[in-house]
Amino acid sequence: MNSENNLSEIFFKYGLAVFPILLLTGPLISELYLILAVIFSYFCIIKKKNYKFFNNRYFIFFGIFYFSTLFSTIINFYNFDKSIAGIFYFRIPLFAFSIWFILEKFNFFDKKIFLVYFAFFLIIIFDSLLQFYSGTNLLGFQITSGRISSFFNDELILGGFLLRILPIFLIFLVMGEMLSNQKLNIFFIIFIALICFVIYLSGERSSFYLLFLFFFTLFFISSDLRKFISYIMIFFLVILTISSNLKNSNNIDPSNRMFKKTFNQLVGHDADYLQLKKKKMIGKFYLFSYDHQNHYILSYNIFKDHVLFGSGVKGFRYLCRNKIYILENNDGCSTHPHNTYVQILVSNGLVGLSLLFFALFFIIKEMFSCRKKLNSQNKYNKYEVSKAIVISAIFMNIWPLVPSGSFFNNWLSMLYFYPIGFYLYFKNRNEKKIS
Repeated sequence: MNSENNLSEIFFKYGLAVFPILLLTGPLISELYLILAVIFSYFCIIKKKNYKFFNNRYFIFFGIFYFSTLFSTIINFYNFDKSIAGIFYFRIPLFAFSIWFILEKFNFFDKKIFLVYFAFFLIIIFDSLLQFYSGTNLLGFQITSGRISSFFNDELILGGFLLRILPIFLIFLVMGEMLSNQKLNIFFIIFIALICFVIYLSGERSSFYLLFLFFFTLFFISSDLRKFISYIMIFFLVILTISSNLKNSNNIDPSNRMFKKTFNQLVGHDADYLQLKKKKMIGKFYLFSYDHQNHYILSYNIFKDHVLFGSGVKGFRYLCRNKIYILENNDGCSTHPHNTYVQILVSNGLVGLSLLFFALFFIIKEMFSCRKKLNSQNKYNKYEVSKAIVISAIFMNIWPLVPSGSFFNNWLSMLYFYPIGFYLYFKNRNEKKIS
């Protein structure tokens, strides 16, 4: 029996720790771990009749959201390929509760797992800098479209990936009480500043702006981390200043994409559009860009015919070329609307959007509640500070005013729900301790 427990601990505890690394290998292995973690967790929960994982408002909320997604998928059945994502989406929220169970069952926050995360970040930092300054990474992958991608090769998702794993690394620092050591503190400040620098070099503008939103939110909630965050920003600016004087392999300037290109797209002066002779856009102001605004206009046109329950998980992709919705020159048609709130509106209708706004307001309420609790405590509480980190991460993930990837994409959904599992664990533990 002990050997079985040891095997399950090794597989599920350490599997959860390296889950972000599994995402690097593609969807198959991470999907397999997710399914096995869900089966293992719910088998143990039912066997021991530990129904607190079911009998809570969070399970009910995600259940309602899933059934709204399922209902929308069924009433807008286009074909099985376009419906499968909606039908089997239940496994993603269930994964968050499995994470909660695994964190509670095993001693997750130990030094071995921390070293795994540290080594993981260290390799990605080195590989990304190597690719930026030499043009090729450790695996021989070259810079794509003037942007670094590290081990993701031609998928330009490096910045978003690091952004969403960074909060978990911060939790390890807090839970391991490593920030109390002044020498280690300085080392980790520089280390995290380098992670921020790689996110900047990735050229992912949404990720870069969300990085600042995350730190600003955490700065607001937790007074214990304010000095730490301030030093990270200072060292990031120092690294940025030093790097601006160093030449990279292709003379790539990320600031050009981050700031100049963003401004030009907002005001309709981006060179890429001018080459396409879309003169009608010159001198106008756009939501993020000309293309993004057309995504939203097209989404609204589809939404008007599917107001209450939406057009289904992949309804936008299926309907955007329909002649009754299509815009001039087929502008705006894509795989998804590139904004989470617009996507939920067009896929799940007003029912789904109201649930998403409810989640947003709930997280904002939690931000103020956590801030109040931390300010009222005389003693440093690493569990409450850790909860502040995951609240900031969730708030960052559901922030509405930014372009985003597809909410129903398996890879992105897993990263969205990963910190939710940690939040459920810290929330339950802290409330149990108070009672």
